[in-house]
Amino acid sequence: MAEDRGERRTRYGVAPSVALRGVGLGAMLLGGAVVVGLLVAAVGVASPVLGWAVAVPVVLVALGGLVLLLVGLWRLAGRGPRLELDDDGFVNATGPGAGVRRAAWKDVRTVRSDGPVVVVDLAGGRRSIVRTGSLSVPAGQLAAELRRRLDRGHGYRRLT
Repeated sequence: MAEDRGERRTRYGVAPSVALRGVGLGAMLLGGAVVVGLLVAAVGVASPVLGWAVAVPVVLVALGGLVLLLVGLWRLAGRGPRLELDDDGFVNATGPGAGVRRAAWKDVRTVRSDGPVVVVDLAGGRRSIVRTGSLSVPAGQLAAELRRRLDRGHGYRRLT
């Protein structure tokens, strides 16, 4: 039987407002491509070369809009956690340039909140940058949660 070490895993996903941006932009692109396609079909194109020159970009924009729409809906449904915290460490998938993606609490040196990001300094001069603008938690609250888990991971207890 696995030992229960107290705290469970916490997952912070994409904020609904960020997911809705993808849904809105995808729907707009897909709808615009359909309207342009219908207008071109209604007018009729005399030259097959001109028809292909119009059809290919319209289809590409429609496909891009469909992908954005589906990804936005997928994220709106709560899929694809962006930051996971557990008793052993964390997994950071908040975007490109985040630095170290996975680290144990024993490797974490400091946690600091700097505007829209929380910087986690690690052993060996490495760092992990958590972009809180896309998460459903404010930067200050996330930094406090990270510090609490860091203290627990290092075996520290706050004096009261």
